[in-house]
This record gives sequence, structure tokens and C-alpha cells, in this order.
Amino acid sequence: MRLITPLLLCALLPLQTAVAAGVHQHGVAQLDLVLDPPMLAVSIRSPLANLVGFEHRPMSEQEQADWTSLQQQLQQAGHLLQLPAAADCSLSKVALHQPFKETDTHDAHSHSHDQHDHSSDDEYQEHADLMVEYHYLCADSAQLKQLQLPLMKHYPGIERLDVQLITPSGQHLSQLRQGETLLELP
Repeated sequence: MRLITPLLLCALLPLQTAVAAGVHQHGVAQLDLVLDPPMLAVSIRSPLANLVGFEHRPMSEQEQADWTSLQQQLQQAGHLLQLPAAADCSLSKVALHQPFKETDTHDAHSHSHDQHDHSSDDEYQEHADLMVEYHYLCADSAQLKQLQLPLMKHYPGIERLDVQLITPSGQHLSQLRQGETLLELP
């Protein structure tokens, strides 16, 4: 049974991404959580516009600065979710899924935009989503009764958070609105 839930997680997250990819709604983000003690996995997916105000590859210096800042913030799990200290969870992995194809390894904005070839399809895509995954190991998973989610406080473009949970008690759906930061775990 221990192997089934991690396999379910591996199957669920890409499926959720594929299904949700067709549903792109500004103001709405998705949070998927799988708890299989001692493992906790959380995936957050949002239209990029909710997070930085644009959905194309950063083109101006300000957009590039905002994009770089966002990536740094998302590497800090505590910026988006806070676990009870009593659960004694340690972050084991952060995976940020880039919404744009990497075209090269140097700073794409170290040159003039007049010289930049804007023929790339993903450069001007109408809708870009960003997904980040956090994996934890928790010494006392029984203490995971609620999470604090400052996500919408930090990113006011997110007006609603749709939540899907898989916990030892089963599958659950929940929803948080702007101003709500507490997620109860069944």
C-alpha cells in the first residue's frame, strides 16, 4: 500500500496539469495535496498573470526583474504555504515547472529588443501557466491538521484557490477565497 500512493501522486500531478491546462482562468489557482505519511506533496498551479501580471516571456527589464523575483520566491516554500511546526516536516524537493522554453543559457535580456527574434511561438502565447511542486518528509504527520496558505496574500491576482486533497481519509475538494488562509486537512 505504501507504494500505491506515491505512484498515484506521480500519476495525478501530470494528469491534473494536462486536464487543467485546458482550463485557464485568471484569478483562479489550483492546489493539489497528497499526504501519504510520512510524505507530503503539494503542487500549486496558476496562470502566470495571477502572479506577475503578464503571461508572455518577459520582454522589458521590469518584467524580467518581476519574473526573476517570482522564481526566487517560489523556491521558498514558506512563501506560499506554512506547515504546523509540530509535524516536524522537512522540505526534500522543490520543482518549478517553467512556462517558457529555455532558448539559451545566458540572460535573454542582456541585449536590445530590436535585435531579438520574436518568432518563437511560446514568446507570444496567450496563456501561460506556472506550476511548482513541494515535497516534504514529516516526522509526525498526525500533526498535519491544517496548513496556512499566505499564497493569496502575496499574490492578490489569485482570488480563488481550488484545492484537491488525497489524504489517508480519502479524496476531498475545497476552495479558499481571497482573505482566507487556513486550509483544514481532513
